[in-house]
Amino acid sequence: MMIGNSTLLIAVIIMKQTYLAKTLRYSFLPLILVCSANAVAGGGDACYPSLALDLSRYNQCSNLPVLVPANDNQINLLLLLNQMGLANLAAVKQDQAFWEAQYGTVPFEVDAFIPRASNKISNQRKAQTSNSDFDERCSSMTSGQQHFNAQVKSNAKIPAAEKQTLLTARDQLNQCNQKLGFITVDPTWTLTTQQYASYLNGSIAFYNANFSTATKIYSQLSTAQDPWIKETARYMLIRSSLNDAYASGTGEYGDVNLNDMDQNTIKQSVEYIDDYLQLYPNGEYAASARGFMRRAAWLSGRQDLLINEIVWQTQHPESKLYNLDMQQLPAEIDRRIFQSEKFDASLLKTPLLLATWDLMQMRQDRYDSNATVLSWTDLVAQQKWFKTQPELFKYLQAMHLFVVQNQANAALDYLPKNTPDINQTLGLSQAYLKGQILEKTAPQQAERYWTELLAHAKNDNQRGLFETALSKHLNQRQDYAAYIGTSAKISQPNLQYKFIAEVANEDSLQKMINSAQSTADQQRAASYTLLSKALIHQNFNLFNQSLKYLPKDAAQYRSYDSPTAALKQQPPFANFIWNGSSITDQLRCPSLSTLTNQLEKSPKDPLLQVCLGEYMRSDQAYDLLRTTQEEQEKPSFSGPIYTRGQAYKNVIKQSGKSDLHAYALYRSVRCYAPSALNDCQDQEVPKSTRKQWFDQLKRDYPNMDWTKSLKYYW
Repeated sequence: MMIGNSTLLIAVIIMKQTYLAKTLRYSFLPLILVCSANAVAGGGDACYPSLALDLSRYNQCSNLPVLVPANDNQINLLLLLNQMGLANLAAVKQDQAFWEAQYGTVPFEVDAFIPRASNKISNQRKAQTSNSDFDERCSSMTSGQQHFNAQVKSNAKIPAAEKQTLLTARDQLNQCNQKLGFITVDPTWTLTTQQYASYLNGSIAFYNANFSTATKIYSQLSTAQDPWIKETARYMLIRSSLNDAYASGTGEYGDVNLNDMDQNTIKQSVEYIDDYLQLYPNGEYAASARGFMRRAAWLSGRQDLLINEIVWQTQHPESKLYNLDMQQLPAEIDRRIFQSEKFDASLLKTPLLLATWDLMQMRQDRYDSNATVLSWTDLVAQQKWFKTQPELFKYLQAMHLFVVQNQANAALDYLPKNTPDINQTLGLSQAYLKGQILEKTAPQQAERYWTELLAHAKNDNQRGLFETALSKHLNQRQDYAAYIGTSAKISQPNLQYKFIAEVANEDSLQKMINSAQSTADQQRAASYTLLSKALIHQNFNLFNQSLKYLPKDAAQYRSYDSPTAALKQQPPFANFIWNGSSITDQLRCPSLSTLTNQLEKSPKDPLLQVCLGEYMRSDQAYDLLRTTQEEQEKPSFSGPIYTRGQAYKNVIKQSGKSDLHAYALYRSVRCYAPSALNDCQDQEVPKSTRKQWFDQLKRDYPNMDWTKSLKYYW
C-alpha cells in the first residue's frame, strides 16, 4: 500500500572490487591488451575513467560537469536542469586510498553522479518515490504501512481492541506477492473499522498483483465515510489501474511492449486521475496523482502528452502539483523519450530536450564512422525554440563547429569574448569549450588558460575539471612539484597517482621520494614505481640502488593479503622479496636482490636472464605485467624492456645442447598456452615457428620431463 507516487526502482550496481579487477586483468592479460581500457563491456564490469577528456566519444565511465556530446544523456539533462535552477549538483566523492585511486571528482561515472543530485525546489509529493520504467507497486510497502498505522492509531472512531487487530493484520503484510488470505470483516466491528479492514484487503490484492480485485475494493471504498479511506482509495484506484495496464504489456522476462498495453485500462486510469484532482485539488496525493499522468502517457505511447507534462512540470516548480525528482527525472526522460520506440524528434520544442538531443547527435560513433550526425542546417532551424536561451543555442553552434565541422577558430566566434560565469553550468561549459579550442589552436595559451581558471575555481566540480585539463601539460614537462605536498596544485589523488605510476621518469620519481614536500603515500607509490620500472627496463644499477627505499617490514606489504587494513591499501613491496627457485638441480635461480646484483655485472648472462623470467612468472610479478605493457606502449623510463619471451629466444639462438637450451624451447612454446596468445610480452611468432621449437625439443631432448609433458604447440 502506497501513499504517494512510487515505482519499483531496479538499481544496477557496478561492483568495484579493485583487487578482483586487478586479478582478472592480470590473469587474462593477453586478452585484456586487445580491448579498450575504458570500455564497459556489460553489466557488472568495473568502470575506469579516461583522462583524455574526449568531447565527442560517448563514455559512461568518464562524464564531465559540462555540456558535451561525450556525456551520458542523464548527465547532460541534470546539467541543464541545474542551469534552469531546478537541480543542485554536488561533486562526486573521489577515491581516497592513494594506491588505488582511479577516480577523482572529474571525470565521473554516471551512477556515481546521479545520487549527488537533489531538488533545488522541493516537490510536493507526499513520499519521494521513483518513477522508473518498471513495476512500481512494491516500493510503497514500508511507507504504506507507516501511513496506514498512523491513521488507525489517531482515529477516535476505532476502538482500542479493533485498532490492535488492524495493526496486527497490516504488520503481517510486509512483502510483495505474499499470498495472504483476505481479512474476514467482522460485522460487529464499527463501520470505520470495517472500512479500514476492507482497505487492507484491497492492499493485499494490490501487492499480490490481483489488480482487478483491488480495483473493485477501492471503487467501493471511494464513497466511504472515513475521509482518509475515501481519498486514499481514489488515489489507489489510479495506481491499481496503471499497474494493471503495465502488466498487460509486460512479457515474462520483464520486457515492455507499448503496443500490447491495454488502452482501455489506461484510459480508465486517466479518468481516475482527473476524478481525484477535481475532488482533491489540494489533496494529500495531488502532486503524486499528477505525476501518474506521465506514466499513463508513456504506457499509451503518447509521446506528445508525456513531453508536454514534463515541460509543464519544469516550468511550474512553484505549483502544488510539482512532482519532479532530480535523481529520477533524467532516467525517465532518457528511457521514455529518447530511447522509446515511439520517439519523434519533431516533438522536441524546448531547450531542455532539444539541447540534450543535439548533443547526442553530435557524438562520434565509436562503432560506425559513417553514422549520421546532426547537420548545421538542422541545428540552425531550431533557433526559434531557443528564444528564451539564446546563449545556450550559440553554445550548441560552437560545439557543432568544433566537434562536427572541425572549425575551431570559427567556434570561438560563438563563445563569450570575456570569461563567462563559471558558477553557472552554461558558463562553465563555455569556458571549458574555449579551453579545448585553445588546446587545438594554441597549446601554450591553453596551459595558462587552465591555470587561470583553476585559480578561480569555487567548487570541486570546477576544480576537478580544470585540474584534469591542466595535468596534461604538467605531465608533458615532468612538473612533479605540482603533484606533491599537502597544498599541491593538482589536489586530486587519482591525478597524483597517475603521474607517479604512469608518467614520471626516473629523475622525477627520485626527486619525489627525497622531497620533504611529498606525503608518505606519494613517497611509497614513487618508490614502488621506481623499483618496478627500473627492473622492467633492466636498469639493474638503479634497481639495486633503489632497494634502500623498501620499508623495513616490506614483507608485510602484500596488498590484500597484508596482515593489517592499513597495509592493504599500500604498494605491495613484498613483490620484490623473492627467494629464488630451482629449474633443475643444476639450474638454480638466486633471490631477486642477488639476481639483480649479478645482472648488473653480467646483464646478458643467459641463465640470469632466464632466472629473471622465473621471477616474472611468479605470482609476485603480476603487477609488473601491466606495467610492462604500459611501458611498451608509452615508455616513461629509458632502457630496453625485459620480456622473458625474448630471453628464451636468445638462448635458443645459441649453439649447443644443454638443459637451459631445452628449457628455453619448452618455455617458448608454453608462452602460447593455452589460448595461442603470447603471454611472454615479446614479439609474437607464427605457429610455424612454434612448431619448429616443439619439433626441436622432441628431437634433441626426447627423454626430458619437459619434452614428455609438452603435447601441443598451440
